[in-house]
Amino acid sequence: MTGTGPDRDARNSHRLTTERLWLEVPAYDDAPVLFEIAGGKDRAEIMAGLIWDGPDKVSDTRLFVDQSQTRSYGDFGFHWAIKDRTGAITGSPGRAMGMIGTRPSGEPGRGDVGYWLGKTYWGRQIMAEALGSVLELCFGGLDMVKIEAEIFTTNARSIRLVESVGMKLEGTIRSAHLKRGQWVDVHMYGILKHEWLALGSAISP
Repeated sequence: MTGTGPDRDARNSHRLTTERLWLEVPAYDDAPVLFEIAGGKDRAEIMAGLIWDGPDKVSDTRLFVDQSQTRSYGDFGFHWAIKDRTGAITGSPGRAMGMIGTRPSGEPGRGDVGYWLGKTYWGRQIMAEALGSVLELCFGGLDMVKIEAEIFTTNARSIRLVESVGMKLEGTIRSAHLKRGQWVDVHMYGILKHEWLALGSAISP
């Protein structure tokens, strides 16, 4: 059978490499760096477009790292730290800059993506590179048939990102999430395997 996605009991063993990035299962040594980004001075701005409001303490980040390493795809999804492969971006090879992940969604073979990136690294096409690599894995190695993304309608940056990798707007859900005391609408984006394959090297890393 094809198009059923990863084994739900599988753990994430995938390390992805692009021109500038490593995408790796986060290590415990990454937790303080990731906390400094997601829970630091730029926290409110980074988390403004996410359902999640960010970690309150470094132990929250360590717990997420532990879950990324030990829990199965069916329970937790696959998550990667986005790292500077050469040091050209951060000045420190292997330094974490953000996170990206994919989780099961609805039927087997269908999943979603979520991500965040330190504000310092915005505007450099880093997340487009990371997202393209994850989509390539999903459709080329994980037997997925569809990947979706749920984007706040006010998050123009993320809308541009998903559209840049070929995702299509499928609908809008009004008052989908309560964020900081306000109900927010979301756009639902998706891309099918045959659509990704048709794009070819124009987008894939």
